[in-house]
Amino acid sequence: MGPPTSPPSPSWVILGSIPRVSADLPPDADLALALSEPPRVSLLTIPPRLFPDAVTPRNYPSVRAADPSGLLLLHANQGRAKGPTVIDRPGHYSFCWLEFVAGYFVLDTASASSLALPHPEYIMHPGHVGIIASPARDGAYMVAELQPIIGGVEASLLCFSDVGEWVTKSVRYPVPPRPSAANGVVSHNGRLWWVDLSWGLITCDPFADAPVLTFVPLPPGKALEYNEACGILDKYRAIRVSAGKLRFVDMYRNRDNRGALKVSVWTLADPDATEWTLEHEASFADIWDDPTYKAAGLPNKIPVEEVM
Repeated sequence: MGPPTSPPSPSWVILGSIPRVSADLPPDADLALALSEPPRVSLLTIPPRLFPDAVTPRNYPSVRAADPSGLLLLHANQGRAKGPTVIDRPGHYSFCWLEFVAGYFVLDTASASSLALPHPEYIMHPGHVGIIASPARDGAYMVAELQPIIGGVEASLLCFSDVGEWVTKSVRYPVPPRPSAANGVVSHNGRLWWVDLSWGLITCDPFADAPVLTFVPLPPGKALEYNEACGILDKYRAIRVSAGKLRFVDMYRNRDNRGALKVSVWTLADPDATEWTLEHEASFADIWDDPTYKAAGLPNKIPVEEVM
């Protein structure tokens, strides 16, 4: 009889966005990933050298973006700031006072390795930065932040690749003047998708020499006024990739004709189009009453976050 084989890895996981910080990792490991079958949450662990401070409700590491290749983008502050944060690069000089020194790391879950991004102060908002593996070259990737100028028709695409340096690409901003909510960045179909859960998505191929931004509005009737549900909308809406397609899950002020809260799932089947298809819609009362839901042993509670 041969040695016991390890169970196969799940085809998809629910990754906790806040990793553990532990000094118990092997000295040469920058991370450990404990995979669990959904609906259990898979847990990322990082060593204190990536996050040197004590974890508090106001200061903690977080996974800001992920690529299907297994690349993760980690935001981990590097201690309290002792002076102003200064940005000094061609065409841009500024300084501001921040409580913590920012840190960003590209994590490769396949090799359990990490790379600290140089000049993390260049990144303006962690909710606008994403990571994507190159579809053309193994091991190549790009980290990109969309930096719009409120009221302007131009924006900057700040890019860092495995070449090892930051490059700024000027892009035309395709939407009317309105501040964009920083609801995360999704990697899908060789492009990055900047998510605004109140309005829509902006997408482009960051590897292009001259990227072109395209705006994809939310389904009809789903756009909100600026600042509506600010700070809570991500508890009721999500845009993620599921089964190879972009999905929009909506629970915000979404009720059936009986007044019961319902969940709607829309699909963007063609990533080159702007039309969503309503795939599923059901009230939570009907979901909880379904035999398969009861068999799963899940509680009759509104989910804290949508998972696809």
